[in-house]
Amino acid sequence: MRIPEGYYQLWYAVGDSNERFQVNNDVTSVSSRRRRAHQFSSVMLFGSFNSNEDNIIDVDVEENDTKEASGVVDLTAEATSNPIGVVKTFVRQLANLSLMDYKWRSSVFKSNKADRHMEESVARMMGESATYVRPMDASEDTIGPLGQAERSAVSWLSDVIEEEGKRAKKMVEGDGSVVRPIESGEGPLAKIEEKAVRFLKVISDAEKERMMSGNIRPMSMTPSKRGPLGEAEASIVSALEEIKAAETFRLQQSMSRGGEFVRPIDVPGPLGELELAVGVIVKAEQKRYEEAFTSNKILLRPKDASFLGPLGEAEKELVEAIENLKNEETLRLLNIKRTLEENRPMEKERNSLLGVSEAFTVGLLRAPIMFVNVIGRVQELMTSEMISNAEQGPSDQNTLLDSKSDDNGDGK
Repeated sequence: MRIPEGYYQLWYAVGDSNERFQVNNDVTSVSSRRRRAHQFSSVMLFGSFNSNEDNIIDVDVEENDTKEASGVVDLTAEATSNPIGVVKTFVRQLANLSLMDYKWRSSVFKSNKADRHMEESVARMMGESATYVRPMDASEDTIGPLGQAERSAVSWLSDVIEEEGKRAKKMVEGDGSVVRPIESGEGPLAKIEEKAVRFLKVISDAEKERMMSGNIRPMSMTPSKRGPLGEAEASIVSALEEIKAAETFRLQQSMSRGGEFVRPIDVPGPLGELELAVGVIVKAEQKRYEEAFTSNKILLRPKDASFLGPLGEAEKELVEAIENLKNEETLRLLNIKRTLEENRPMEKERNSLLGVSEAFTVGLLRAPIMFVNVIGRVQELMTSEMISNAEQGPSDQNTLLDSKSDDNGDGK
């Protein structure tokens, strides 16, 4: 606590209940000093009354020292005087944390990539295919839908991490102002924000132009100044106009034919196209039912029918995708098993913590199995009997005679 000269008056009396601490003619109760008076016999007051210096008095206060030592900073006064500076400092601290996170994630990505390249190089030198656990690490010949999806996602995520790292670096090196992704350069988030900003700007410009021109509906503007809202309204209105025109023409055809019903498919229009698509599905299902009835089958799948309709084509594509996914996961499971066999801790590092833990766990799991096998073998030996000569075959008897003759020969 630092008090300028000329603004201090200090009275202190140990054990006095009317103890007061007056600073700048403001009388403030200092009850905490009474509690500390039982612990300290005196109060250390260090001051410099020399006018050639800064005319500052230094007072050591235990509570302030404790707060500074604990790292607690009171920003209330600073926020009151300069709230923008506090916000900028806070933003820079967050950007610094983001930069630290970027360095850690970038190192993890690079380390994993380097380890994978090393494994592939060693496998090629040994004339084998490198084992893998993640779907994206499969070779180009065996990679499946999950591997391609994971590879695309990881590539996009790595680009985002690099972009966010550059943006955090600019914020740390700057004055604390927020740097938007579009200002940091090229990157996935910058492209997304650029598209969003362009879309909103086009809508804003179109709406301003519409208000200035006095038009009520967005589609009333010229095509060059219509904007996204005007284009959307124009598309909806055009579709409704086509349906209205088709239904009006269908009604005229029905009246001209003496009230005969005219189907939407008989006239051009959106409803006619919809009825045509539904008719194709119904026709394919009817043929599938007839084929199942003639072949005495209880159930005939749409993809197995001779006439493939929309449902059959969809089921065929779905089955192919599931089969590809199944083959990919089966191959990955074999690679996972091979990886676990090659990198078991109890075989590579027996004396390590993981090696000892695995060996102990495997021993616990195998002990009951071995104990049951031993008991079964003992029971089998105890229930067995000697084979008599009558039950032995000719070959066994000849073997016994040859063995006896050999024994007699050795005895001679």
